[in-house]
Amino acid sequence: LLTLPLFRKRFLSAPHRSTQETAVLDEFGVPHADRWSWDRVARPYAGQGFPDPGAWRNWLLAHLHEDAAQAALGNVDGPLKAALDVLRDLRNELRLIVDHGGLAGPSRRDHLDGWYTPLNAFLSIGPPRSRIEEMAALIEAGVLTVVGPRLKVRPDEGAWHAHSPEVPGSAVRATTLIEARLPEPDLRRTADELLAGLLTTGQARPHTVDGYETGGVDVTPRPYHLIDRQGASHTRRFAFGVPTEGVHWVTAAGARPGVDSVTLSDADAVARAALRALYQQTERQTEAKAWPNVELASID
Repeated sequence: LLTLPLFRKRFLSAPHRSTQETAVLDEFGVPHADRWSWDRVARPYAGQGFPDPGAWRNWLLAHLHEDAAQAALGNVDGPLKAALDVLRDLRNELRLIVDHGGLAGPSRRDHLDGWYTPLNAFLSIGPPRSRIEEMAALIEAGVLTVVGPRLKVRPDEGAWHAHSPEVPGSAVRATTLIEARLPEPDLRRTADELLAGLLTTGQARPHTVDGYETGGVDVTPRPYHLIDRQGASHTRRFAFGVPTEGVHWVTAAGARPGVDSVTLSDADAVARAALRALYQQTERQTEAKAWPNVELASID
């Protein structure tokens, strides 16, 4: 415990992934297996080598049990989950940077949408510990088979053929395929009649950053008025949440307590603006009714 402040000072002053950082970890006796590795947490199966489905199954079960054990330690006393929980704590701050064209188009496409967002989702969004334990139990009981990483699926004479390129002998054939992943919001491909109608009639447009179409419904900054094809905003039309993914970041995530969640503050801003617009419309109608509808004859 006496060396912890010294370790913290030395470790934080060393550049990330540098020889100085490695030297500090070696000096304080931190085992290689306990050292943080983004590559390992992002692709925990990398470098394992699975000669057959049985080897993959054994590794996966061990990984799930270890993940559940780490989750049981919590995000205060458990170092792994505490570190990963920071990704959730930083969401609001990241939104301040990336929302409404905060990144250049190529950077939004490659660095955020192509790399960080999937990594963030994998590490900080997911099922509770109980579901992980249930999944492991189903695998052990032979009810559930996980094909393997980087799943490939193709049609096969009236059925579906699936396999993992990481696991030799993992191929399976099934007559039913259920796409259970959360689809990416995209105004251009939406099946929602309201959104599709707004797009077709030019009353809405996809959000674009430097020529890169993110797929979200384009809106103004708060309170998020809808923007039409000509770039004009509508004073009484609003959009926020999942349909605006691209303008905003990680809209499907739930609200975090105690951090002034943008999900709640956005909803409040939209509600206030909608009530204000309704009040102004009612006020105008009241003023119009106050004057009698009298035709004035011209006097020559």
